[in-house]
Parts: sequence; C-alpha cells; structure tokens
Amino acid sequence: MVRPAPLLTPPPAVPATSQMAPEAPVRSRSSRALLLALSLLLFAGSVLAGSPGARAETPPDGLGGFSPNFLITDTRMFDSTSMTRAQVDAFLDEKGANCVDGTDGAKCLKNFTANTPKRSATKYCTEIAAVSNATAGRIITDVARACDVNPQVIVVMLQKEQGLITTRNATPTQLEKALGFRCPDFQACDPAYGGFVHQIYHGTSRLQEYGDPARGYRYQAGQTYDIQYSPFEFCGYGEVKIANRATAALYNYTPFTPTQATLDAGAGGVSDDVCATYGNRNFFRTFSQWFGSPTGTPVDRYPTAAPWGKNPAAPFTDVRYGSSIFFTEIAWMKHMELSYGWPDGTYRPLQPIARDAMVAFLYRAAGEPAYTPPATSPFKDVPRSSSFYKEIAWAESEGITDGWPDGTFRPLEPVNRDAMAAFLYRSAGEPAFTPPGTSPFKDVPRSSLFYTEITWAEDENITTGWSDGTYRPLQPINRDAMAAFIYRMTID
Repeated sequence: MVRPAPLLTPPPAVPATSQMAPEAPVRSRSSRALLLALSLLLFAGSVLAGSPGARAETPPDGLGGFSPNFLITDTRMFDSTSMTRAQVDAFLDEKGANCVDGTDGAKCLKNFTANTPKRSATKYCTEIAAVSNATAGRIITDVARACDVNPQVIVVMLQKEQGLITTRNATPTQLEKALGFRCPDFQACDPAYGGFVHQIYHGTSRLQEYGDPARGYRYQAGQTYDIQYSPFEFCGYGEVKIANRATAALYNYTPFTPTQATLDAGAGGVSDDVCATYGNRNFFRTFSQWFGSPTGTPVDRYPTAAPWGKNPAAPFTDVRYGSSIFFTEIAWMKHMELSYGWPDGTYRPLQPIARDAMVAFLYRAAGEPAYTPPATSPFKDVPRSSSFYKEIAWAESEGITDGWPDGTFRPLEPVNRDAMAAFLYRSAGEPAFTPPGTSPFKDVPRSSLFYTEITWAEDENITTGWSDGTYRPLQPINRDAMAAFIYRMTID
C-alpha cells in the first residue's frame, strides 16, 4: 500500500502520545481557542447540516423579504437623486459619529476631503468637472449623478466592502480599497484604481456597465444560473433566476449567493465556514435598515430563504456530498493541496490517523524547519528508509515525542481518544487540576492512565463524551476528524 500524503498545516507542535506511556510535556503552548476548536471536532458528535434550501421561520432583522433572485429594483438602483450632497455628508457624520481619524493619516469619511480629477464622458457616465477639497459626500454625489446610480447604493457598497461608513478608526487600506474594485483579496489594488476617489468613480461606473446586457457579463437579467455559495466550488450552488438588471449588476460585482446559515446569522458571521459569503446578504440587509427595503417587499411577508442548486462534486470517490459529516473540511483539504488521498482516488475518511502521519503533519505545521536527520535512527522500528524518517527524527530531537520505553516509535499505530486528551492537556501547559473522585464517564475509571487529562477535558467542557455516558478512550481519531481539525484551526 502506498502511504498517503501526510496532513499538513496549522496547529503548534505538540506531542503524540501513547496509551502505554505518557510523553514528555510540550515545549510550546497552544491557545485556549485552539483547544475549543479542536474539542468541538474531536470529542463531540456531529450531524450533517440541513439543506441550504431550508427556510427560516423568522427572518433576522433587516433580511425580511430577502430573495436571492431580486436584490434591488432597477428604479432604486438607478435613482441618482435620492440624496443631495448635504444629505450624504450629514449621513456620514451621523453614522461615523464615533470614528476617529487614524494616527497614520487615514481620515474618517466625515472628515475626508480630496481633489478630484476631471473625467471625460463615457458610455456609462457623463463628464465630471475637477473639484478641489471635495468632501466624501461631494465625491459620492458627483459620481452618482454622472453615472446615474443611487448614492444610497454607493454608501451601502462602501459599508459592505470595507465597513467605511460605521468604522471607528479609518485605515489607509479601507480607503485604498473602498469599493473593492480591482482590489483582489489579500493583494494590493491595481494602482490605476486604488484610493477612495478612483474607487468611487470606477466602482460606480462598473455597476452601470455590469447591468448592461450588451456587454455580455456572466450574469444577465431574466436568466437562471447555478451561482456558487463561495469561491470554493465544493460548497455547492444556489439556483438563482435573476429578476432584473440591477440584481444582475450586483451578482456580477459580487458573484456569490448566501447559504441558509449565512442568512440565519443575520448581521453575524458563520464560524469555521469557508462556504459563507456575506456581500449580497449585507447589501440587502444594510440597505433595508438604512433606507428601507430595496425591493419594496414587506419585511414580514416572506421568510428568509436561500436557494439550492446542484450538489458539489466529490473530492474523493469515497467522500460524496451528503455521505460525510466532514465533507466540506475534506474537500477544502484537497482544494488547498494539504492532502491528496490515495492513488486510487479515495480519502478513506474513517481510517485512523497513524503516528507517523501525525508527526509529518506537525513538522510541516512548524514550517518544515531546516533539519538534518541523524545517520542512526532514534527508534529501532523507524529505519532511515521510512517515509517519514526525517519528520520522526526531528520530532524526537525537539522533545515532541520520546516514543515507548522499549525504544520503538510504532509509526503505524493510531492515536486514540485518551491519548488525544493528554495531547490537549499538555498543549494547554498541564494546568493545575484536581481530578474528581467520581469519573464523569462510566468507561474511564480512576485507574485510567490518562484519567486526569480526560476529566480535565470534561471539566473544561472540551468534551461531553457520548450520550450513553461513555468516553470510548481507546477509539482512534479518524482521518475525517483530523481534516476537520486542520480546517478549523486554519479558518479560525
């Protein structure tokens, strides 16, 4: 059998432990957040999430009447006279009342002024005269009038993209990427489009252009599409019939539709979820709360509901959508090239994680530090020809693992739940803890090797065990659970 590519990425180096002999304490200490994220995954049961098409009974505030097919009317989107310059400036003063200019020179929008260049007329915007020391309200309304876009839409877009309207401390990055136009995530903006003045003009002009069917952008009014929930295809698709030009423009600007979990979260985020995107949800919600329903739909008429389209493709032949509680996490692992599974196309989600693979994971999580393995192995069952010889020898040299008293490492032995409790306890720095006189689990007597560690995990609400009152200490941690561990550690 060909060994799988080892799991890679995030947690700090911690010791693998055996049920026969405790390892030495870890040199580095992990955070409480790490323990909580890991515990949710390793020590609690999970169920498949409900269909993304399930309807919420009570719409969260601001999302009543939401329909993914119809985000805003054309009339409201292209009403360039909805606010005057003075009204926009007053609105920015009100919403930004608690904002303080940054020590780095970044101005709150209520205090922002800039010289704007003369802009020639285009197919989508009329000519704009140059202005000296224009306020943010002037910049927004001048462009709104020229491009025939509602200034309320521009204000809402500024909030959904960078939170600029209500921020307490403006930053240069927020101003540079004001509307997110030609500003890729985690990268600098295209220099020709960066900065508040250029962002307002080009982002607003593009809202007109995106809705023009003659330009042939991806999403068009009157057509039905499977629109992804996030940039990751494995998250699935919602079937959306785009009602009008304005909605098409918004989907071309932000090409994702919200999941049910995203809608149910209201103004909040969905933890540990790369499938949650918020742009079009936040546009509708913010517009509703600030300026009234963008579609004119009564807020209590329809429950909030996300669409559902086609299922995502299986990342591995044995991990299909609906068949694994950790489908997303495993698919994400493959997408990020953190795991490739076996040559036969399987992932083998229920196969336990072996000690050698875990050590390789820890080595890579540490950034693959420079290390020359010794000519003589520190373990008699790990020859230099072993797949993970370097990683195992490194772990021994770092004091991460001492192996067993008989001089073995037992590389193919799985890591069990009792050992994982010890792993967590030592990661926390072996905190002071007096184990209870009566065990919280009927299958973990006081004589258990890791009784302190397991009862500590229970006392900290890191684990509740199974509903039948057992902990199942000798049950191994499987590959699907470890995928979720890596996913949650990274996403958090």
